[in-house]
Amino acid sequence: MDIGALRGTEALRNNVLKWMGFCLGILASIFAFFNLFINDFYLLGILEVGFAAFCFYIYLYTRKRTGHLWQSLTLSIFLTVLVTLGTYFSNIKSLLFIWTCSLPILFYLLLGKQYGVVFSLIVAVVQALILGTKQSLEPLNTVNFLLNFSFTYICIWAVSHTFENSRAEYGKRLENLALLDPLTGAGNRLAMTHYFEVDLADKPGTYVLMIDIDYFKKINDQFGHGVGDRVLINVTAFFAERINKNVIFRIGGEEFAIFLSHSDPQSAYEFADMLRENLSKTIHTIDEQAINLTISIGVACYMPNQTLKNLIKRADDALYQAKKQGRNRVVTAYELNQQALKCDKAS
Repeated sequence: MDIGALRGTEALRNNVLKWMGFCLGILASIFAFFNLFINDFYLLGILEVGFAAFCFYIYLYTRKRTGHLWQSLTLSIFLTVLVTLGTYFSNIKSLLFIWTCSLPILFYLLLGKQYGVVFSLIVAVVQALILGTKQSLEPLNTVNFLLNFSFTYICIWAVSHTFENSRAEYGKRLENLALLDPLTGAGNRLAMTHYFEVDLADKPGTYVLMIDIDYFKKINDQFGHGVGDRVLINVTAFFAERINKNVIFRIGGEEFAIFLSHSDPQSAYEFADMLRENLSKTIHTIDEQAINLTISIGVACYMPNQTLKNLIKRADDALYQAKKQGRNRVVTAYELNQQALKCDKAS
């Protein structure tokens, strides 16, 4: 599965930002021409020229790069100011106020639910004050106009809110299906790749612990696969009590990977050994069966420009040595490197 598929919301908002920038840039240019040269509405015309320039900048920027939140916020605020100023200064016959009804849709698509609620509420209050205090709404009936316009705006706002809320909820469910191990609730291999390539911004000082439950096959053979599944769940819960669950990944039958930040190999080793020792002292009672568990751990530190595949391989090599040395122990890649250097010098 492509990691990019997990960024659906980001891609959607970037596309909305790009094409809204293009469309609003053209419309703002047309309105600016009319307001500057036909309507003699210079303040609004100058603002529309600035808005058009910003919109075209947004379009060109987002064609090749991902837009930023500040760009979406600026676009939304700029458009809100233009619509409210236009409503305030123009005659009701110009129908500029109609643009108000499009704003909730734009807010929710560009900014999400939280910003959508705030911006939509602000626009509703401001426009209600402007329209309610206009000296004349002729040829419209004031009460009928305000009621119909308010209800229309509220309906569009409610639909936008419901749609965005449902989209975010189902998007989160799909993301969980794609990223979480259904048995233990830990992240899977795809989640680990996503974490390493997207979420892990500060990679230097990152250590990965490759963990294998010792003699897990014997547990399955002796007690059954149901008990084996409970063991995996219990071990995951044991890790989650001591470490942020977002950095715990189940990458094989009884294999786990954990990403942690440490200042040096010794502190990473000590933490891994603490996990190993604490788990070995914990009695797991499953279906009235008392089961003692031990784990073997391989530890590797992220090296500059290293790929996830290479990092995992180094940790896996250390894990292999831990199992080879009798299991229930911790071996670091740094330790293996030091041994290799000694062998090279000896030869």
